[in-house]
Amino acid sequence: MIAALAVLWFCLASTVATAANATLGVVPGEFVVERGYAPSPLGQIHFQDVRPPRLDASQPVYVLLHQVPWFHIYYNGAQAELARRGARSITFDTPGYGLSARPTEPPTIADYARAITAAMQHLHLRRVVLVGHHTGATIGVEIARTKPELISRLVLHGVALYTPEEAAARLAAPHWDQTYRPEGEHLSDRWLYLKGRIAGSPDSVQWSVISLYLAGHNEWFGHHAVFRYDMATALRALRTPVTVLSNTDDLLDFTFERVRALRSDFRFRHLDSHSSNMAFDEPAAWVDAVATNGR
Repeated sequence: MIAALAVLWFCLASTVATAANATLGVVPGEFVVERGYAPSPLGQIHFQDVRPPRLDASQPVYVLLHQVPWFHIYYNGAQAELARRGARSITFDTPGYGLSARPTEPPTIADYARAITAAMQHLHLRRVVLVGHHTGATIGVEIARTKPELISRLVLHGVALYTPEEAAARLAAPHWDQTYRPEGEHLSDRWLYLKGRIAGSPDSVQWSVISLYLAGHNEWFGHHAVFRYDMATALRALRTPVTVLSNTDDLLDFTFERVRALRSDFRFRHLDSHSSNMAFDEPAAWVDAVATNGR
């Protein structure tokens, strides 16, 4: 156990030393940063609110929802980019992840959506641009379906539009074993697994590992909620303006054309990026795409 903790400490220390845009507690730039908690049906939700010293009144407020098991650090660079453009942005740690409360039973996507909606209302957020990646996109779809008055535009990067067979296979897959092993092998195994599965910077792999162990043994809750969600029916019901983003090495890139076939009236943009975590690795290019209405 001591060896495992030492390895985790080394991971954190080396991240701080090598990637200023991915330092926990630091948003790169001279901005107003507020962190706090909002009440929700799933317990307290941690948020990070980033604003420029002088807001551009023409800019909307952006609410950013992360994939799991990541948390608000996924959007540190993107929040800085939005602030440089005069925009305010808020990112919430999904319940069960980051610094938010831990549900004891697996929530549904509807549960997550009600929790985030409660947090948004606590902060008096209305008519925001709601942006989600993977799990965050799924939660965003449900918020747009049930509370469209809160959203002016929905941006989805990586839409979990699975076939029933794909969803069943993912539900049947075993959970990641987080049991401590000698010399921190459980940490290195996760690193090597992700290194072979995702494209992007070593820093993104590092934070993927840290996020998983920060979430704890119930880190699978969010993904299982996604696999049980009827995305096709929800997408058909949306009346909010929607922009769909993807890129070649995003793990859900294979669903991009499925979504287009289902809702050709949405706006679509396929991005030139070879990272599975584009918002983290290439925040400026990602914000360029998010801040426009697609094409």
